[in-house]
Amino acid sequence: MEKYQQDFLDLAIYAGALKFGSFTLKSGRVSPYFFSSGVFYTGEFTSALAGVFAELICRKLPPEKYDIVFAPAYKGIPLCVSVCMALAKKGINKGWCFNRKEEKKHGDAGVFVGAPIKDGDRIILLDDVFTTGGAKEEAMAQLLSAAKVSFPAVFILLDRQEKDAEGKNAIAEFEKKHSTRVYSVITAQEIFEHLKGTKHISEDVLKAYRAYRKQYGV
Repeated sequence: MEKYQQDFLDLAIYAGALKFGSFTLKSGRVSPYFFSSGVFYTGEFTSALAGVFAELICRKLPPEKYDIVFAPAYKGIPLCVSVCMALAKKGINKGWCFNRKEEKKHGDAGVFVGAPIKDGDRIILLDDVFTTGGAKEEAMAQLLSAAKVSFPAVFILLDRQEKDAEGKNAIAEFEKKHSTRVYSVITAQEIFEHLKGTKHISEDVLKAYRAYRKQYGV
């Protein structure tokens, strides 16, 4: 495991973003673990998270390959701003942008806040978890309705490595549909492989994960 992955895993456990047990997800699946980035609400946590994202971006995509860092509202608002700040510390100066839930009709009217979207822009998307990609597809559709843009990559914190509702690899289908790449800081398998035998994961949880992965995993 790379240092930035270890740093993120330590942060997720320390902040309580990563929990083990039995959790019913929005999809109805009963998962042996749950991840929520909503707990990264302090300056220290936000800065650490942005640093992890910036490291992943720098490893996977040269700065000349993208123009704008975008993240969907609401959790994406501090994310895209803080990640742009972390990139700036590495000498990479990019614009940030997020979408409004409802279009504003007055003043700075429109759907987007931040860097103006124009034809030819190459936009990278940030999000916490990839399940079906629905929220990302909605954001992409909004961006494409504003200008002729492209999406070189999507960056996420956790890849749950699951099938979609049709039993296909959710990320592979998303990449094919949108001609993009999805990169994650860490995968579910890496988390369980790294933490098995520690105080964080009991044998019962590990067995539950193996059964869950057999049923829903890719």
